[in-house]
Amino acid sequence: MCHQFIPIICHRRRPQHTPRKVRNLDNLCSLNVASADSFSSSIGLWNCQSAVNKADFIPAFATHYNLSVLALTETWIHAENTATLAALASNFNFYHTSRPNRRGGGTGLLLSKTWKFTCLSPSCSYTSFEFHSVTVTDPAKMHFLVIYRPPGQLGKFIDEFDMLLSTIPNDGTPLLVLGDFNIHLDKPHAAYFLALLPTVDLKQFTTPAIPKADKQLNLTLTQQSPGHQAVWLQEQSLHRDCSAFRH
Repeated sequence: MCHQFIPIICHRRRPQHTPRKVRNLDNLCSLNVASADSFSSSIGLWNCQSAVNKADFIPAFATHYNLSVLALTETWIHAENTATLAALASNFNFYHTSRPNRRGGGTGLLLSKTWKFTCLSPSCSYTSFEFHSVTVTDPAKMHFLVIYRPPGQLGKFIDEFDMLLSTIPNDGTPLLVLGDFNIHLDKPHAAYFLALLPTVDLKQFTTPAIPKADKQLNLTLTQQSPGHQAVWLQEQSLHRDCSAFRH
């Protein structure tokens, strides 16, 4: 057997420098990726204009349409309406904020009894709108904010709404804002409100105009951070004054 040594020469490869290419962001496409823990549920929004005389109908309505969440505005519920509160909470969890010291108003949430959540306590009071907020922790973490804005000065509402949003925990949890804003989006003064939305990372989900009035007063807004569970909404037609969404 014959052995022969083969000489080996080792050297480092000379680095090659190429000009850095400028990224063309216009060529980027968004991909809808479904996470392993994604889920689907139905969420409704209704300006009921008195839940007091609809206490039996509202939970039956939510059950019929298989709603996990039903946001209510203008509930007109006050502390003395104990029978109404009991009826609404018969098959759902119902949490509510009444209009203080005045008739009318009121915002609340009807939630599935299988959902786990905590109510968010307001850190300050607001005079241009009413709201109710909860954080759902199961089946998925999400902040819910129900808004009712009576007709009035829009500038003050924008300032106070911005202030309220700053109190919602900024932990990447998706935020869903549902409510009757009483803002005519086709009017010039709505530009100030629409300009606020991108500054607080809110996106509007378009809902149909109110019948006969041809005005879009009920709004659904979403806020979500990249890398967290996404909120996808698809409208379903229900009651003439009620909007429902698939999440």
